[in-house]
Amino acid sequence: MPLMDSLITATTPAPPKMIVYGQPGVGKTTFAASANAILIDCENGAGAVRGLKRTPYLQSWPQMRQWLVELTSSPPDDVPALAIDTIDWMVQRIVEHVVLDLDPKAKGEITNTLGHCHGGYFRGREIVQNIVYRDLLPMLSAIADNGTAIILLAHAANTKITTPEGFDQRLAAPDLPQWIAQPFIEWADAVLYASQTGDQRTLLTRGTNVVLAKNRYGLAPELPLSWSALTLAMSDTPPTPSKEP
Repeated sequence: MPLMDSLITATTPAPPKMIVYGQPGVGKTTFAASANAILIDCENGAGAVRGLKRTPYLQSWPQMRQWLVELTSSPPDDVPALAIDTIDWMVQRIVEHVVLDLDPKAKGEITNTLGHCHGGYFRGREIVQNIVYRDLLPMLSAIADNGTAIILLAHAANTKITTPEGFDQRLAAPDLPQWIAQPFIEWADAVLYASQTGDQRTLLTRGTNVVLAKNRYGLAPELPLSWSALTLAMSDTPPTPSKEP
């Protein structure tokens, strides 16, 4: 069969893959609970959220990975969403695994850093990036392919970002190091900023000159911080095909 005959023209709706970030206490974990998500507990701060299904507190990347492998290979029935609380803590545990467990010259050395491990010159960063590109994101995509939405919760940080044009600007963004943040942002269908003004909690769905946000669904610029409101808005606006990897 000629390759041209395999071109796809139909839309293929799929569970969303999203990053939801904001200040502590804004309601990110409660948002995940309202999605009836299983929560990968990376920071031990979800115990007070009612009705939340969560793993035990996982203190290392191998522990976290074990759960992701099982969810990938043996997906449970009727799990609408998987949440990671938080992705910035998971990345930190991956960094610790690389610099403390995988470096043959300084195994268990607490002063080892990304700049000095694996021969120096920040080669440890490349190993962290390999884990994210070749292991973590493919597992999350496989879970999504099984019909489960992915919610990566993250703290917010004031981050300096260099635009493709070479200009530096400061934005509210997920609290991830700049050298590892881009793969997550490109992979996600939506990057949503959760904020609170008085009693009103909202999700910003489109980027501004001070906040990093995006979505592939043509969403209104602002929505209530509510899983039901978000999924309703997504169902009303089919996803836009992405050119990002």
